[in-house]
Amino acid sequence: MTLKSKRPILGVIAAVANSIEQRQILKGFVSEAQSHGFDTAVFSNLYNPYTTIEDLLCEQRIYELAHSEQISGYILVTESFINPDLRRLIAGFMKHIKAPVVLVGTIQEEFDIPGITRINTSDEDDFSEITTHMIEKHGCRKIDLLTGPSDKEVSQRRAAGFRRALQDHGIPVCDEDIIYGDFWLTGGEKLADEYADRKRAMPQAVICASDYMAYGLLDRLQERGIKVPEDIAVIGYENIMQRMYHSPLLTTYQRNRHDLGKSAFNILFCKIKGLPEPAFTPPAGRIIPGESCGCTGDFEDYRKEQANIREEKKYESWNMFGFMDQKLTSSRNLIEYVSYIGEHQWLIRNVPNIYLCLFTDWCESSGTMSEHVSCRSVMPWKDNEPFELHKFDLAGIFSKESSPSVFYFTPLFFGQRLFGHLILRYDRPDTYDDFFRSWSRSISNGLEILRMKNDIQYLTSCQNLSDQRDTLTGMYNEDGIKKAFSSAVAPKNKALYLVVLRIGLFDESISSMDNADRIDAVLSAAKAVGKFCGNHDICGRVSDNTFVCIVQTSADAETLTGTLSALLIRHKKYMERYGMDSFACAAEKYDGSSYAELYEKCSEDIAQICAELSEKRLLKHYREMLELRNYIYSNPEATFDTDDICSSFSGSSGYLRAIYKQCFGISLHQDCIAARILRAKYYLVTTSLNMADIADKCSYTDSKYFLRQFYSATGLTAAKYRSMIQG
Repeated sequence: MTLKSKRPILGVIAAVANSIEQRQILKGFVSEAQSHGFDTAVFSNLYNPYTTIEDLLCEQRIYELAHSEQISGYILVTESFINPDLRRLIAGFMKHIKAPVVLVGTIQEEFDIPGITRINTSDEDDFSEITTHMIEKHGCRKIDLLTGPSDKEVSQRRAAGFRRALQDHGIPVCDEDIIYGDFWLTGGEKLADEYADRKRAMPQAVICASDYMAYGLLDRLQERGIKVPEDIAVIGYENIMQRMYHSPLLTTYQRNRHDLGKSAFNILFCKIKGLPEPAFTPPAGRIIPGESCGCTGDFEDYRKEQANIREEKKYESWNMFGFMDQKLTSSRNLIEYVSYIGEHQWLIRNVPNIYLCLFTDWCESSGTMSEHVSCRSVMPWKDNEPFELHKFDLAGIFSKESSPSVFYFTPLFFGQRLFGHLILRYDRPDTYDDFFRSWSRSISNGLEILRMKNDIQYLTSCQNLSDQRDTLTGMYNEDGIKKAFSSAVAPKNKALYLVVLRIGLFDESISSMDNADRIDAVLSAAKAVGKFCGNHDICGRVSDNTFVCIVQTSADAETLTGTLSALLIRHKKYMERYGMDSFACAAEKYDGSSYAELYEKCSEDIAQICAELSEKRLLKHYREMLELRNYIYSNPEATFDTDDICSSFSGSSGYLRAIYKQCFGISLHQDCIAARILRAKYYLVTTSLNMADIADKCSYTDSKYFLRQFYSATGLTAAKYRSMIQG
């Protein structure tokens, strides 16, 4: 059960929330949210590449937490998402949420969603003000604009503001004065070379549509012997706080993102309360004077930037020469690991609390993700006892804090394995910085090492625990299953069966590089066997490719082998590795015979099945038909239209049906039905779904027809089959 939040929660969806642009918006938004008694949950990734990188796909799952129904409303920082694949992912989510949404920042194509309020500063007004400054303050009339790519709307809006100011001052507007760049250093460097090489006439001033392009221009002009501002004036845009690294001191323009964030809250607040939205006027920014345009720098701004840089350098040094990585690597268990994180919490600036939230199955080799997380504070002065929550239960964390706060949710992952997330809690409008990324990466790397240690310890302990356990699966080995059989048959009046499953028949692989896939397939089969036996029956792996089950049941041998087959076929890793003709099942009822005698009978039956399969594998079209059969049993919902299946193969449909029956001893149509019946058996054994739902999952439109067909195929009603197997 989820807690009811003491305070309403607002959600912020952003990318790399530590970036200067996002930090300014968040400070404005959070300050208003706190003053109105709201908590803020910020969901952000750590990396934001232009192109999709497979090893970073896992971290995108952090945005799933934004599905929490406890969130009253959202803002989406649109321009923070530079990867189009990620934009499409987020846009798909935003189209379906029911809570109010406000989009903040430059609107990109994927986020052009009808009916959602969009706000931003005015690029056109900003560039009109910058251009006016160069005209009126410095007397410039020949000015170039270096804007972004021509196909970007934001580039054209900034060019429009430039044109407007020139026209307002009676200065002719020439298309060649507007230069399309890339918003990056290279755009400025290229333009500087064109001026220096006299490929382009040098103006009195250049207005750059990003600080990055301005820095590229400044640095390359200096390299080419062109003086700024004596020969040419330069002004930037965005104020990315890197002026001390370049010379002369850049004059730039700071967009008013702080007030934009405040406006976003006020609009969202009115939406939540059902009030009319307040009128929105794009907040004006300000020029940050430097020396590159000919102004005298405002050194109060510069001193603040220097103070920030000094603090960054201090934390950079602490992180570089600290011993957190070594400590985490040496951790022997999770308690010790958490204590080491706590010892190094001071490496994260100004954060009052950090929660470590791990999926309850984070350390399992399967890499599955639970719906629940185990959370704890890592701060040494806090209560570090873990508590379990549903992953969407944000209030379970937020209610532990006494005042409105902002909580940053960031992913913990290693490759394609998601462990959970970190939550940084601030009691003031603040955010983490770049150093948190390396700190967080150390946490994730440490978790992976701890998980691997756990795997190694487990396998080692399996070897040492008992001579009766299989080290790979943890099931009984041959000695263990024999002893278990002796115990199982001791009580009288028990209907017992010995069921044997042999897997990996006809394995043609000879490459040692294939070991990992083979092990995964064996473990996948072991899971199927485990489901078949449940909590009451006994199972073991008695050789590399043979499993044995001791089952107490009223079912017959055919029902048991059919059920085990149904379960195995649903285990994807096994089927992808081996396929439909790779296993054989046999079952023998206990009649007073010894384990060895029953096992021998099952082995003989399996040997007979294998011999028949071997003969069929020699048929001309067997492999082609096996590929079809694998498809049918993996996708039984799509298999009743045999004409449609036949259309994807060469030759006539009649010929295909003939060779299919020759290969498998059953018609194509009847095998399609058998595939659906096996799928139904799986749901009957492993779920409590009603018959109508099972029929639907097996693609029967008529549940009564499904029940009749199930009885015809098995000789049992579906209800009787379920009670017999589950009972």
